[in-house]
Parts: sequence; C-alpha cells; structure tokens
Amino acid sequence: MKLYFTFCCLIFSTVLFSQEKFDIYYDFNKDTPVESSTAKLQQWMSENENALILKIYGYCDSVDDNSYNKELALKRIQSTFKTLAENKIQISKNVELIPFGKDFKRSLIQEENRRVTLIYQLQKLPENNIGNDEVPSTGDLKTKIEKERQSLASKFKTAKKGDVIKIDNIYFQLNSDKIIEKSKPILTELYAIMLQNPKLKLKINGHICCNPDPSNTKLSSQRAIAIKAFLLEKQILFNRLSYKGYGSSKPIYKIPEESEKERLANRRVEIEIIEN
Repeated sequence: MKLYFTFCCLIFSTVLFSQEKFDIYYDFNKDTPVESSTAKLQQWMSENENALILKIYGYCDSVDDNSYNKELALKRIQSTFKTLAENKIQISKNVELIPFGKDFKRSLIQEENRRVTLIYQLQKLPENNIGNDEVPSTGDLKTKIEKERQSLASKFKTAKKGDVIKIDNIYFQLNSDKIIEKSKPILTELYAIMLQNPKLKLKINGHICCNPDPSNTKLSSQRAIAIKAFLLEKQILFNRLSYKGYGSSKPIYKIPEESEKERLANRRVEIEIIEN
C-alpha cells in the first residue's frame, strides 16, 4: 500500500510540474501589454509553438473597486486570447478564463499585479501532419468558392441550436494551417453572418483525411484555430467562438479513402450552432 501511495504521488507530481506559466505585464489602466512584455510574448510564442494553453488569469493593481478591476482584467484576458489565436497557439477547448479584481494575494509592488498569467503544457510534437494536402486540381475553384459563399447565408437562416453546417471549399496550404487566399471570401461571408446575428455562437470543427492515426488531431485543431483567429481579427467576440480538431476520427468515408472525391469529403470544416 505504501509503495502504491508513493507511485501515485509521483504521477501527481509529474502532472503538476508538467504545467508551466508565463506572465505578461501591463501599464496602469491599460489592456495592452507594456512594450517589453509584448516583445517577450512574441519570443515565447515563437519558441513554444507546441504549447497548449490551459488557463488564462487576469489581474489588476489595487486602484479602483473590485468590479472595475475585474472588467479591466477580463479585457486583458481577451486581448491575450486574441494574440495567442492570431499566432496559432493552441488553446484548450476547456480553457479557464478567470479575471480577478481585488480577490487575490497581491504583491506590494503594483507593477507585478498588473498582469495576465498563462498556464500551459508543452505537447509532444507528432511525427507527421498527414491531412488536407492539396487544393483540388479539377473544376473551376473560383466558381466553387463563390457558390459556397452565396449558399452559406441560406444554410444559417434555417439552422437551429445543435445543427452542424458543413462548409466546403476552405483550403489550406500543404500540411499547414495557412488558409489559401481564394478561400477567404467564404470566411468573410461567415463573418458577415455573425455580424447580422449577434446572438449566434459557433463551434468550429476541423477534420482531415488520409491519416490512419485518429489520435493525431494537431493539424485539424490548428486549422480550426486559424478560422477562429480570422474571425477574432474581425472583432468577433472570443466568447462567441470555440473549436475542436477531430483529426481523422470522424470520416465520412472509411480510411484509407479510395478516391480524391472521398478524401475531399473527409477533409472538411463543420460549424456547430451552439446558440442562436
């Protein structure tokens, strides 16, 4: 029993210490980081592309009341979230976003209290990123994208909570989360739909083809994040958007696919209606 207890403690310690933190500091009453922290954050993101953000905590100094400070702390969290998403840093679907007003143990040095703290884990990089590898070479891609853009509004018009809308013709560069320019009109239309429907909340679901390992969800997650980042850049509020990468775990056609048509069907983006 003693040996078992020791083993459990070792496991708990490994999990505990696998989480790391990074602090970002702010000027008084500002929701953008100080210049030195901005530079350090950029360096951190470039050096930790495989980080998974688990928690984002926002803090303020002791000036003003608890309610105002919580609001400012939340703005700092939102600013940080947007920066992370724009830089394709993976954020857990269960991420904790907690603003603190005066209800935390403050430092006597006010500058140390004006911060956002990231809690993250470094993930093991997959050996490959098999997935949505190429833009179809047949047919008029421009025409396909325009038809998809025009049909998108009608798909959302009749959608209700829980519905899943498949969006075709969103393509990425080879083994990358970079959206090709020709696909962006579809995302611009999605942005317009969200503007016209301010109560609409979405979950972006990414799927890839071809990969026999359904546990490899990194690429599909990164691509879903890329779409989310596109919408965040357009000032859609982060709490209206969530995402999940399914990898190849939910194929329409059995893997390995037998044709490019089947591969194209499997590598897709789906939009789940969370609230409408």
